[in-house]
Amino acid sequence: CQRTNELRAVSIFSALCLDDMQLYEQAIEQYQAAASMGNSSTLQSNMGLCYQKIGNFEEAERHYEQATQLDPKNAYAFNNLSALYFRQGNYDYALDVAMEAIAIDGKMRQALTTAALCCGILGYEEEYQQYYQQAVASGADGKQIKQIIKNMDPYH
Repeated sequence: CQRTNELRAVSIFSALCLDDMQLYEQAIEQYQAAASMGNSSTLQSNMGLCYQKIGNFEEAERHYEQATQLDPKNAYAFNNLSALYFRQGNYDYALDVAMEAIAIDGKMRQALTTAALCCGILGYEEEYQQYYQQAVASGADGKQIKQIIKNMDPYH
């Protein structure tokens, strides 16, 4: 590589390959190298995913937050943060952040699904129906959504 942007591209490509090989710590190193040559919301969000995969939820949250600050229109970064909160059982936070992702991309299946799940678990029946219908219309598996809610709350 003769230019910084070429070296950055190689670092990103290496990080993606390492991520695919489930070598998350090495992928993080490559993402960090790429970010040192030009940070971006996508790099931060990808680092957050790697941290989440190795169980470091605090670092994952920090990188997702940084991703949303770098690009407040990155629906994927908001979706990733929402999914993290959901996995941690922070359904109110997960719902709030999912709604931010939906405000950016109203057809984002993942965010609509998380919103439906959170509303179902929290007992917001009207909102649950709304997000459930939108999630299914965007390609989500309605049976799976209902099963997850049932598993989380056997009285539902």
